[in-house]
Amino acid sequence: MNSMPKASGLWFALAALALVAGCVSEETKRDAINDINAAFKAEYEATLAKDGTHFVKADPSEAYDAVNATFVKLGLVVTQQSRGLGLITAEAPAPRPLDRSEWDRATANDLPKTKEMLRKHIGAMAELFHFEPEGLDTVMTATIIGARGGSEISYTMRMREVAPPKQNLPRREYPPPTALKIGLDKLWTTVDKEFAAMPRKP
Repeated sequence: MNSMPKASGLWFALAALALVAGCVSEETKRDAINDINAAFKAEYEATLAKDGTHFVKADPSEAYDAVNATFVKLGLVVTQQSRGLGLITAEAPAPRPLDRSEWDRATANDLPKTKEMLRKHIGAMAELFHFEPEGLDTVMTATIIGARGGSEISYTMRMREVAPPKQNLPRREYPPPTALKIGLDKLWTTVDKEFAAMPRKP
């Protein structure tokens, strides 16, 4: 019996938010996303410093093969590679290397803080914000270098716009912090499996 009033109230609230959104300048929207990018960049750099590089007891050629196979198994397409330079670049439509359920769980963790930052610039319009992966590609780079007793593997992960956003806000360059952490965990887990599956040298 009470569903109709609740539904009417919801539609009214959405209409009001849409009206507010139309009153926010493009400059204000850019400032809001720039603040998010700055915050995400700081967390991005801290996460990469902590978990973006691993030492492995394998020669660079084995490490290169393991990383290449990892990208493919996680649904990314290798677009550039050089065994001599120890460099591999791969990309895929977001949310890869996460699946959609992992993306949703990760972004739900980052959403409250993100909305809080947005409210400082765009007020109630922040309630419309969500982390949409559509229209974005994930671009990953792996660097493999020889080190004493093995190799060092390093990853980077950025977001690239390939289609206009559904939300009336500019795109972010850095991935949501929790999505980055989960993505790195998947990469390292898969790399370890690739090493375990390699034939042992005599």
